[in-house]
Amino acid sequence: MPKAWSMFCDCPELAVDVARSAGRIGLSLEPAVHDRPWEAAIDALDRGDLAGVAVETPLSADAVVRLAEAMRARKQRIPVAVIGPQPLGLLHDLGLPAVDETGPLVAVGALLELDTERPWAATTKELPAVDRVRLGESVSHRSDGRFVRVEDGLIAHEADGGPRRPIGSPRDVAAALRALRASQDPSRPKVPVVQGVEADAVLDVILGPKRALSDPASKAALGPYDVPLPLEELCATPSRAASEAARIGFPVRVALASPDLRLWDHPDLAAEVYSAGQARDAFRQIMAMAKNRSPDARLLGVTVSASTMARTLLRVRMEPLAAGPVLAEIGFADPHGRASGDTTRTVLPATAKALERVLLRLRGSSLLLSGTPQERTQAVSAIGDVLMRLAAFVHQWRDQIEAVEVNPLAILVGGDLEVREACVTVGDAFSRSLNASG
Repeated sequence: MPKAWSMFCDCPELAVDVARSAGRIGLSLEPAVHDRPWEAAIDALDRGDLAGVAVETPLSADAVVRLAEAMRARKQRIPVAVIGPQPLGLLHDLGLPAVDETGPLVAVGALLELDTERPWAATTKELPAVDRVRLGESVSHRSDGRFVRVEDGLIAHEADGGPRRPIGSPRDVAAALRALRASQDPSRPKVPVVQGVEADAVLDVILGPKRALSDPASKAALGPYDVPLPLEELCATPSRAASEAARIGFPVRVALASPDLRLWDHPDLAAEVYSAGQARDAFRQIMAMAKNRSPDARLLGVTVSASTMARTLLRVRMEPLAAGPVLAEIGFADPHGRASGDTTRTVLPATAKALERVLLRLRGSSLLLSGTPQERTQAVSAIGDVLMRLAAFVHQWRDQIEAVEVNPLAILVGGDLEVREACVTVGDAFSRSLNASG
């Protein structure tokens, strides 16, 4: 008789639902309620038990990483159900077969008990047409066993010469198969190391109390990692702005430089200019608007940069996780993308194949991955290179910084990328070291 699943839940109601769903398909399962069900699942895995997690509140990124690392270490998949509003892409990226309801959760458990590497490879030809439609792209219609319809409207799996094993309703089976397929490649490369970085030069920029660095200071910290920065100069006077604009070549972009007022919050504090006179006027107008908007804000002046044409704009935010990798949130930075919340999360480093899956989760992914297969591969490679360099910075300075945000990361016409605005948030490591030494 198969070993019972230990299913750890964060509320009694969910434990009842899991038990009811398992009973419907005859899956041996013992639900339990815990304040921190992911920790209980890891402990159960250490004991050699089959373990899963069902929660109504979103899991933190650190909890997800810990579950994934325990799963890889024990070579045992951990089914997860998150009933609350949490996108499941991050869990799938880490190899966790995650779903959003208890029915698909127990279906995942039943499919894992088949001990079949690719349960979606079973044929569906014996199912009614309506069930084949419901399973849709969840199966590959090959011949690794077969799915059949059994009593109570359930779908079962039948191996050659073996018994029929109930899996769940057609919709539950479809969701479970999608989760297993999406989480089949949890491999992660090592954190990249950028050669030739002068650590002292970076430390000179980020050393100090907890604070958000200005765009020029943030770019100075990121520069040694060879992220693609625009040709630009920080200017503290109108005449300097005009002379630098003439040197760079018109048209240029003039934008406020301030650690307190960010262009992603105040996009009107930037302008395209076409002459030295316009550059002087833009400096005065931008500084006046900034002072009017926030009298106490620290204003460094403006940056004057070469004007480039963007095909699309991305927002990237990264932070180090206690469990080791770097959490990355990627989304569109244009007004429509911000309004629609078109974002996704993953952990870095990641393979090119995994990164492509991440980008495809964005509803506007066609703006990034259009064209021929070769152009698509080049786009993934270019975006991935910038993301890995940012991740290398975050990983190397994880004890000193809290986060890095690039907004926008411009995808230029022609395929090049450009970090237009950056913000490095420094943590309190310096203050803690002073307190410890004092």
